[in-house]
Amino acid sequence: MFQIKASATVLLAAILALAPPARAAQPLQLIDQNGHAFTLASLQGKPLIVTFVAAHCTDACPLINAQFQQADQLFAQRHLAVRLLTVTLDPEHDPPAVMRDLARRFNANPKRWMFASGSVKNVHAVMNVFGVQAERGRSGYADVHTTFVYLFDKRGRLNKTILASTILGAQLADEVRTQWRKLEQ
Repeated sequence: MFQIKASATVLLAAILALAPPARAAQPLQLIDQNGHAFTLASLQGKPLIVTFVAAHCTDACPLINAQFQQADQLFAQRHLAVRLLTVTLDPEHDPPAVMRDLARRFNANPKRWMFASGSVKNVHAVMNVFGVQAERGRSGYADVHTTFVYLFDKRGRLNKTILASTILGAQLADEVRTQWRKLEQ
């Protein structure tokens, strides 16, 4: 079905600049649920877990959001300084206001869990960097897509890629707990 297009080395280099590997342009900016512009590189300093969802998806995306919510609660309970980032797969239908509503629906504390959108061009470029693919379904929304979760250490190095599942929240909490020393390096 879908494949990750970038090797870990290319992915890491591209993510650090948050620009497609072939470009030397300015880092791509996304917009968080509070309307603030940021780049992925600006999030370095804490372990980061990234995923992509579509706000209008009724399949895997609500489950991934619920699992991220569970992981966020576990991180808070364990006093682990981990940042979660959910980026839209469908910037045409998920502008920052829609992502803000989604963040509210899942009680996301923006200090720990960011929901992001941005210009169609920038979001698609970020998706391309991660090798994320999305196709429009019958509804017109990007609801056929890859469902991976990416774990980065505090320096922005890709540590692990996980396929989303129904146990994702606990899996992320366990992964962070087991890999904490490595993620903190």
